[in-house]
Amino acid sequence: MAVFDLILGPILMGTIVNIFLMGIMLVQCYIYFERFKGDKYWMRPLVWFLLLIDALGSCFDIAMTYNYLVTNFGNVSAIAVTNVGITPYPLLTGITAFAVQCFFAWRIKLLVKSDLLAYFIVALSSVQLLASLGTMIGGIIVKDFASLIKIKQVSLLWLFGSVVTDAIITISLVWFLRRHKTGFEVTDHITDRIIRLTLQTGLLTTTCALGVVIAYLVSDTTMHLAFGLPLSKLYTNSLMSSLNARKGWNPGDFAESTSTSRSTHIHNEVRNSTTVRYKPVAAEDI
Repeated sequence: MAVFDLILGPILMGTIVNIFLMGIMLVQCYIYFERFKGDKYWMRPLVWFLLLIDALGSCFDIAMTYNYLVTNFGNVSAIAVTNVGITPYPLLTGITAFAVQCFFAWRIKLLVKSDLLAYFIVALSSVQLLASLGTMIGGIIVKDFASLIKIKQVSLLWLFGSVVTDAIITISLVWFLRRHKTGFEVTDHITDRIIRLTLQTGLLTTTCALGVVIAYLVSDTTMHLAFGLPLSKLYTNSLMSSLNARKGWNPGDFAESTSTSRSTHIHNEVRNSTTVRYKPVAAEDI
């Protein structure tokens, strides 16, 4: 029974969290499509694409779990190898991470005004995408869970690539936002909210990806799948929470609490600072 716990337990837990996050993703997509109908022409197709990839990944996860826990229940030889449900997991996660990381690279390009940093992030993300493809191909060839150690190098390249890229994105955004505080209460309040959101979403994906790496290194079971299966949903939910939170970045929401003269002065400062510095994260621009 210990064999079933070690192999099937992490798969079941990862699938449960995956489906739960899929539900949150659906709610976030509904909110986005209702609130931001005037977004840039490529934004809505991007959200639809990520939603499709998420749905596809959840279907594969359910098929994998059903195969192990129902179709081959009690069949030790069957649960010792990969199946068609788990095979696409690395590539689908890699594609999702690539799309989300490229979006934040675009945001960094507009905010930081650094093409070099943005292209470096895209290059790193491309490496993890190619490594995820290599991991999927390796899983098809090797099949046995116990033999997946043979593709350890390419798997770690994929996972570490994601961790490093996420860390660079989070640090870059927080560094820029902290440097460009205006000294005005209204704009600084907005900036602090953006920083908190950036840290929360960035650290979430980074920590989960790091959890996959650690579990993969210290355990020869499927423990890494408990972190790995929900990882793609964390990427998409972090993007959607960032997009949907823009409604709360309207300076007018905070100016009403001040006096008329001070409110007028602050409003002008907010409008100028938003136009010059925060335009990339304004609702009408992202």
